[in-house]
Amino acid sequence: MMNVEKVKVERMVAGGDAMARLADGRVVFIDGAITGERVAIEITTNKRDFARARIIEILEASAHRVAPPCRFVAAGCGGCGWQHLAIDRQMPTKVAIVGEALRRTAKISEGEIFALVAKGGSVASTAFRTTLRMAVLQDGSLGFRRAASNELVATTECLVGHALLNEIIATARATNTDEVTLRCGASTGERAVWLHDERGRGRIMGLPDDVNVGVEALVHEKVVGVTLRIMMTSFFQSSHAAAELLVETVREAATVEALSGHHGRVIDAYGGVGLFAATLLKPEVPTTLIETSESSCRDAKVNLAEHLRQTRDTASPSQIVRGNVEQWSPVEAGLVLADPARTGLGPQAVSKLVATNAQRIVLVSCDAVAGARDLRLLIDGGYELEKVTVLDLFPHTPHIETVSVLQRKARATR
Repeated sequence: MMNVEKVKVERMVAGGDAMARLADGRVVFIDGAITGERVAIEITTNKRDFARARIIEILEASAHRVAPPCRFVAAGCGGCGWQHLAIDRQMPTKVAIVGEALRRTAKISEGEIFALVAKGGSVASTAFRTTLRMAVLQDGSLGFRRAASNELVATTECLVGHALLNEIIATARATNTDEVTLRCGASTGERAVWLHDERGRGRIMGLPDDVNVGVEALVHEKVVGVTLRIMMTSFFQSSHAAAELLVETVREAATVEALSGHHGRVIDAYGGVGLFAATLLKPEVPTTLIETSESSCRDAKVNLAEHLRQTRDTASPSQIVRGNVEQWSPVEAGLVLADPARTGLGPQAVSKLVATNAQRIVLVSCDAVAGARDLRLLIDGGYELEKVTVLDLFPHTPHIETVSVLQRKARATR
């Protein structure tokens, strides 16, 4: 027997679900609903304090509900979870989610949030992704998984995928591997494929002649005029447009004075292939890049070669540190740039960054709640939050990117 209720959606929440309240007062999270809608739902998960549900019927649809623009989403592809929400409502919804996270998790007042949170830029809503991780179907064709499922949906193209990648998707056939990563350089036209096959038996056919294949394959991307090497196993932003927008937003947040090294060394924590250090810092500025990924560190050594060379014989040489920020021994710095994974910094990493005594910290977060938690920790560590800029680097999805800037509070003098 189905457990069905009729509810009115209060708001959309971090992670992409909509939130409503059941007759017994519990919160229920609903996939695919929109703020203000009345829906009939079936409870799929019942907990003491909350429930999860799926929509049985939309009783009163939002004016912002649209038919998914991608036919594969209609067929069940779970890659773009917000295609039912009009594109012009996605950024305002993300800004509201960030504000709620700051209120609930960072314990910042409503009035302060209104003054602190700013809407930043967005990338185009189609053909922007230059990296796609895809599943391999039984017949060797490529596709994506259904939402919250291991079931696969075949796709001959991807609405948000760059045209250079859609050419690969249309013809590629893979064997002896469950997943592949496709990557291209939008500014260079280079393309590569990595087969996620630990035993090395994977094969892929039907590729254009220019596509490189393998764990050592790489592409180059030019971001704000700087050419970066990116191996297939290295993390990079979702697209060329996202990288450029993020770099310019971080540049504004960090300030020219801090980026010039005027206040001291720059720490690029979770620095990846050196995106920020290579594009924002002059080679003579002493820099410490911290990164756990072996391939990203290899890329960073190439991308920051001039930085390493120019400071090599100085009292403050630049360096690339392979390891966790949590185990790093802090050094004095003037500026910290931090771009952690979705889980955020956490208390240990925050303590290390605070120990640098940097005058300014710029935090890039890709999860609203984790970002708000980190901001609370940094505020408690002696920093004042100046601004939070919300970016939409992943249209048609609930993924949110924020760039927050904090300034060290002046120490009281006796």
